[in-house]
Amino acid sequence: MNKVTTADLIRWAGLFAILAGTLYIVIQFVHPLEQVASVNTASWVIVACLTVVMSLFSLIGITGIYARQVRETGLLGLVGFLAFSLFWLASIAFSFIEAFVLPLLTTEASKFVEGFLGIFGGADSEVDLGVLPALAPIAGVLYLLGGLLLGIATFRAGVLPRLGAALLAFGAAVTLAGGIIPHPLDRILAVPMGLAFIWLGYALWSTSLSRK
Repeated sequence: MNKVTTADLIRWAGLFAILAGTLYIVIQFVHPLEQVASVNTASWVIVACLTVVMSLFSLIGITGIYARQVRETGLLGLVGFLAFSLFWLASIAFSFIEAFVLPLLTTEASKFVEGFLGIFGGADSEVDLGVLPALAPIAGVLYLLGGLLLGIATFRAGVLPRLGAALLAFGAAVTLAGGIIPHPLDRILAVPMGLAFIWLGYALWSTSLSRK
């Protein structure tokens, strides 16, 4: 019986990173308009469910990326990995709500649904959403900080392709342009991050992971 090694698990995490990056790009081009009328449609539920899957795959993928170079990336890599992981965990939670909770509220609590949809688009809500609006900027910081630090640490470590690491850092930093690009056109800013996941994931998947 073949024994599953750490190297095997990291290699398979690379495949999850490839799938996550591919889904991340595709979702940007098929995501329905964020309005109450869209929430009860099949396309909305499908895309929200795909986003849950993508976020989970991303979490597995970055775990493999970090595990492959844990010693080489040091404290910078650890901080970047933890921050990025928290973002993807938050993404799973928000996408789950979009898929399975919001469709149940469109009739009796349409104002709440409308306010929730406006959180990441920057629109004001007519109802009290509690702490939810504060989570958007926190998630943005986690995405920016996590991706940037993990990308820089990966670039410095030199274990995985440096161009892929640079693209990871760029993919995080370019989200700052979201302040000048109106939503939903700012979804295009996710493409570099998706390509970075595919690039680094392929590097994990295609190598033997033998340590020198």
